[in-house]
Amino acid sequence: MDNLGQKVCWMLLGAAIAAPLTWWAVTPTSTPLSEYAEPVSPRAQQPTASLSNTLSDGETSDNSQDRAELTALQQQVQQLQGELAQLEAQADSASESSAQHQQVTSSGNIHRQLADIFRTEARDPVWADELELQLGDFLYTSDLSTYFAYASYGCKRHVCQLSFVPRSQGVDAMQWQRLNDSLFNSPWITHFKVSSAQQTAQGMQVHLSTKSIRQLSTEY
Repeated sequence: MDNLGQKVCWMLLGAAIAAPLTWWAVTPTSTPLSEYAEPVSPRAQQPTASLSNTLSDGETSDNSQDRAELTALQQQVQQLQGELAQLEAQADSASESSAQHQQVTSSGNIHRQLADIFRTEARDPVWADELELQLGDFLYTSDLSTYFAYASYGCKRHVCQLSFVPRSQGVDAMQWQRLNDSLFNSPWITHFKVSSAQQTAQGMQVHLSTKSIRQLSTEY
């Protein structure tokens, strides 16, 4: 009995010890909450990647459109600058032409000053001869020889003098105006910077100068 009792005791003791060990072995180790992370499915990642690609494509499209608009604006600015430069050049040319072709209808100091210079200044034969040929053809090339004739014409060094008389008493104010307009629209008028015209009952006398009044005043 003693041996049997000891065996039973040892069996009970072994079972008591084995039970906790068995329970500990089959129980999974708990995972700390702080270290737990739910795995992300590849399908869940796809919308994010697709959205990123869409935003990237949209930004590229917007940048390309902005660059195209900027280039177009730059071209327009360059075109406007070119047109402005042309307009300024035309305005300068018109102003210079107006100054060169300035006509002063006067019976006072300017006309007398140019007349005095024409009488006293020396003659430049090369320049004067060439220009007098053009002056001599003026009435014919402008179809005014029927209405007017030269009483005299000539050039010196800087000043030319032209005297026109009507061929008949039937020449009216309109024909005189036509003579005036044709004279100051002639190609050779660009040689002169200032002019003075004086009309009388006998005709019209014109003085043309290659120098301005100020330049003439310092020289004569």
